[in-house]
Amino acid sequence: MAGMACARTLLRRGIRPLLVAPQQEAATRGETLSFRASPYLETLGWLELLDAETALPSQGHYSVWGGGALRRGAVGHEEMPGWHLDRQRLEARMTTSLDADGVERIFAEARQLSRSPAQVVVELTDGSSIAAEFVVDCSGRAAVTSGADASLRRLDRLVACYSIFTLDNDVEAVAATLVEAVATGWWYTSMIPGGRMLVGLFTDSDLLPPGFRKDVKLWAEMASQTTAVSARLASLGIDLTASTELQFASATTVTATKLVEPRIVRAGDAASALDPLGANGLATALWSGIRAAESVARCILHDDAAAMAHYEQRFLQGIASHLATQTALYASENRFQDAPFWQRRRGLWLEN
Repeated sequence: MAGMACARTLLRRGIRPLLVAPQQEAATRGETLSFRASPYLETLGWLELLDAETALPSQGHYSVWGGGALRRGAVGHEEMPGWHLDRQRLEARMTTSLDADGVERIFAEARQLSRSPAQVVVELTDGSSIAAEFVVDCSGRAAVTSGADASLRRLDRLVACYSIFTLDNDVEAVAATLVEAVATGWWYTSMIPGGRMLVGLFTDSDLLPPGFRKDVKLWAEMASQTTAVSARLASLGIDLTASTELQFASATTVTATKLVEPRIVRAGDAASALDPLGANGLATALWSGIRAAESVARCILHDDAAAMAHYEQRFLQGIASHLATQTALYASENRFQDAPFWQRRRGLWLEN
């Protein structure tokens, strides 16, 4: 999403980008798009892409956090609700929009790159290579441009263990998110357009019980020990054991030590991948894609070398604020002080 926002912005600044991305569909994982993303989508001319097929207006956030009672106003969310996304459909529409704009795309994956004073050469997995004046790295947590000069710093081992269920046609579900803290991490449920619901457990990968990755029944049993989540699933007629398999996705908080190098700018998860508890990851991706593109445009069109440094400063300030908020959110849950998951988030465990 950061890469597409970057390409659209460059094009609107009169610079024709080359988008390098493999031909694969984005996974739908029940993401929530913050209301803060509205001005970014409007800037891109993409606000109209949010309709009944791609986004459900959120009707609220609920949580069991810091105590056993269910309360409105989920941990890490703003008071104003955003949207529950079908990310796959939304990104497909963004792709169609870029195609209509005439944005050139190479359906390959970047493998590595080399830099000279005049250009950056990107080697692709298909054996070919391309030369560019600037590279904006939006390659996600892989951060293709990272290396000795700009390493990645991992702050945890958070992983999402989830499955998506289709509700019966006669079931009416409130389009709201629900977060519930447990000793091993936290559970999350969210509606997805098309009458579907995602149910997921977020915990550290090394805390998963032996055999967990292939044991749907164990996952379902752990969910049955919750209060609000199990009650919601029962009210909607969702049987977790009916899932054919669990899906897993990294949710690790990762930050790059540098966002800007000569002729290279990082955006989206390649700059910093955020804990999904705050529900600001996609809004940050859009913002960073736009701002990275604008900084490159200023360098090309106005010879303003300071623009990229200013982008880096603003991004790092935002990440510092996010991490401080994230620490405070986890610290507000004190019922599981002896559990490793929660001890680690009180600063007792940090991996570089």
